[in-house]
Amino acid sequence: MIKSSKDEIEQNQWHMKKELNLAHFITTVMLLVSGILYLGDLDKRINSNAQDILHLKQIRNEDQKRIEKRLDSIDKKLDTLLSNRLAYKNS
Repeated sequence: MIKSSKDEIEQNQWHMKKELNLAHFITTVMLLVSGILYLGDLDKRINSNAQDILHLKQIRNEDQKRIEKRLDSIDKKLDTLLSNRLAYKNS
C-alpha cells in the first residue's frame, strides 16, 4: 500500500525532460526575430507620424497667419466703407 501511494504521487508530479526539441527552438527564435522586426518597424512609423504632425502644425500656423492678414484687409475695407458712408451722410 505504501508503494502504490508512492507511485501515485510520482505520477502526479511534473516531469521535465532534459532534451531540446529542434522545432521548439526554431519556433522560439522565429518569434524573437519577428518581435524585434515588428518593434523596429513600429519605431519607424512613430517617427514618421511625429514628422507628419510637425508638418501639419507648420501648415496650420501658416494658414492662421494668412487668415489673420485676410481679416485685417477686410477690416480696413469695412472701415473705409463706413467712413465714406458717414462722410457722405454728413455732407
